[in-house]
Parts: sequence; C-alpha cells; structure tokens
Amino acid sequence: MQICLRTRSDTRAFGKLLASCLWPGDLVVLEGDLGAGKTFLVRVIARALGVPASTPVTSPTFELVHELQGRVPIVHADLYRLGDGDALDELGLAERIGGDAVVLVEWGARFAAQLGQQGLWLALALQDATSRVCTLVPHGPAGRALVGRVQAQLSAQTRVPS
Repeated sequence: MQICLRTRSDTRAFGKLLASCLWPGDLVVLEGDLGAGKTFLVRVIARALGVPASTPVTSPTFELVHELQGRVPIVHADLYRLGDGDALDELGLAERIGGDAVVLVEWGARFAAQLGQQGLWLALALQDATSRVCTLVPHGPAGRALVGRVQAQLSAQTRVPS
C-alpha cells in the first residue's frame, strides 16, 4: 500500500490517522533516507497519542531509545548507529513489542529478526523537496491487522456522506 504525502500537512494528517490505529504492543519500523521525514512522522504520532508539546520528541540517535508518556507508553528507537543484533538485545525492545507500549523504530529493517518480524514497516521515499511516498508493508498477523485498521480509517475519510 502506498500513500503520497505531498506536503507536511499531508504527513501530519497521515501521522494522526496512523496514531488513531495504533494499539499497545504495535511495532512500526520507519525506513528512508536521511531527511525523509522519519522523526517528523514519529513526532506527529507521539503528539497524536497524547505526548505533551512541552516534551521534546527528537531522534534518539545517540541515546538509541527514548520512552515517552502519552495515553499509552511510546518507545522510540533509532538504530542507525547500532552495530549488531547483540547490542539490540541489551536495549530491551523485543520485550516491549506485543506488550504495553507502542514501539516506533527508525532504521530497524536490518534487525527484523530480532524485532520479531511482526508489525508495520513504513518506507518513506523523497520525491522532491516537500513530497514523499510512504509505502506500508505489513509483517505477520500484527502488521496485517494494523494495515487493515489504517485502510478502514482511510476508507472512512474518503467515503462520501449520503
């Protein structure tokens, strides 16, 4: 499934829609080039899940993991600088997937096996200075269920009232 995000407003709207579909235990892995908007999308999701504006939502590039408090706990990880899967085990991400938190992981595709291969992989591809194409790829039953919720929300938004 692909969604064209022509503007930052489109990205905000998609992030809010995605947040409305997320349940505790869900995993979302965000991929894309530097500057593709991964952290921006995480920030929108976090705000939509109730993280207050006074709480910074930044990339945890050097800390690797931030935990944020919203209506549900949010675990935000950036694995760009992580060397190998053994180091990933020490972060405790796998224990949070399927548990009490929404887990948002930037640069996590190379650790798919350690992350359990369950969830939604989002690939953000730059089209030009402002637009992106977001490709949603479900992994396992949890990912398919999440994509189903997203599709239902998108259908509800585009349905013409009678």
